[in-house]
Amino acid sequence: MNKQLIKKPLTKFLMFVTVLFLFSATLVVLLNKWEVVIEINGDQTTLVEYKSNYEDQGAVAYKQGTILTFLREKLEVESNGTVDTSKLGSYKIKYTAEKDGLKADLERTVVVQDTTAPKITLTSNPDSYTLFNHPYEEEGYTAIDNYDGDLTDKVIREEKDGVVTYKVIDSHGNKATEERKIVYDDRKGPEITLVGGNDVTWVRGNEFVDSYTAIDDLDGDITANTVVNGSVDVYTPGDYTLTYTCKDSHNNETTVQRVVHVQNLPVNQIQAEDNKTIYLTFDDGPSAHTQRLLDVLVKYNIPATFFVTALQPDYIYMIQKEVQAGHVVGEHSYTHNYSNVYSSTDAFWNDFNAMNNIIYQQTGTYANLFRFPGGSSNTVSRNYTAGIMTALVRQAALKGYTYFDWNVSSGDAGGAST
Repeated sequence: MNKQLIKKPLTKFLMFVTVLFLFSATLVVLLNKWEVVIEINGDQTTLVEYKSNYEDQGAVAYKQGTILTFLREKLEVESNGTVDTSKLGSYKIKYTAEKDGLKADLERTVVVQDTTAPKITLTSNPDSYTLFNHPYEEEGYTAIDNYDGDLTDKVIREEKDGVVTYKVIDSHGNKATEERKIVYDDRKGPEITLVGGNDVTWVRGNEFVDSYTAIDDLDGDITANTVVNGSVDVYTPGDYTLTYTCKDSHNNETTVQRVVHVQNLPVNQIQAEDNKTIYLTFDDGPSAHTQRLLDVLVKYNIPATFFVTALQPDYIYMIQKEVQAGHVVGEHSYTHNYSNVYSSTDAFWNDFNAMNNIIYQQTGTYANLFRFPGGSSNTVSRNYTAGIMTALVRQAALKGYTYFDWNVSSGDAGGAST
């Protein structure tokens, strides 16, 4: 009795649930509609870098129920639109799909932008260095931007605490920074210059006057640090080697040598009475008389030496004609102004070199023979610089120049007319 009472309500409940399920299912089927749905692969708004390679990810489409979404059919998708990454801006890609009269479309926005910073490239020589307490000498750099191109001239450069910082900003605000650490060092020894050269000939009996300099790229003039080993016996002919050594403040050392040849002064051999030689020299030209003088010399086949000046510029061209005629040209003076020439040894050699440059321009060679204005034993020079002739004679020997005085003068310099 009790069991039958229990079965009846349970049976009624199951029947109710079944009817409710069938009703609901029928209602869902009746209410469910069909539609076309498009799903974009990736982001609907896509950011692309300027001049990059853009490949569209596409989209997928389905025909599916509005309620029963698991009931779906995959469809083909048509896309339209292009993206030009060489031009900044926004581009649209439109996706379309349709089936059984149902249609859907969706757009993707592609933004081409420039977010890449310029590239700064530093030129660097591994052997390059900067001297201590000296400003850095720029080795070079470039700044290239993918949009703006060459921005090298826009780089801001700052040197501070041993570091050079390079900064640049492109037109879209992208910033780039590079740093260079300055290498400070001193690797080069001083440069020793031997006045007169590495090979010198010295006349026996004359006091040997050594002259040299030592210049360092960092320490400057350190001639006083030079140690000279060796000696010259000016009374004994022979070859003598002098060794010059100099160190800078960072122990860079330079060593050079000079060979001094001590020789007897050549003595002219006494020749037969009918074979004596007269050396004919002319000073202070060329002038208006030079051509006439050359004509006389060629007439009698007489060679001569012309110690020239630049006192008469209109006749400078005659220097070339003197050489072409077979004569020797020596340097005398550019100005022949005693107060200028003998004011100092530097002034003398400046005057000398000015004239010798003219000789080179006219003849193609520099003169190594010269005559002092007033001669080597002149007394006028002492009015301007005491002892200058002794110093100049020594310097001339070191420089490899030979000077000539005279035994007999025609007297025309003093106004003689015959």
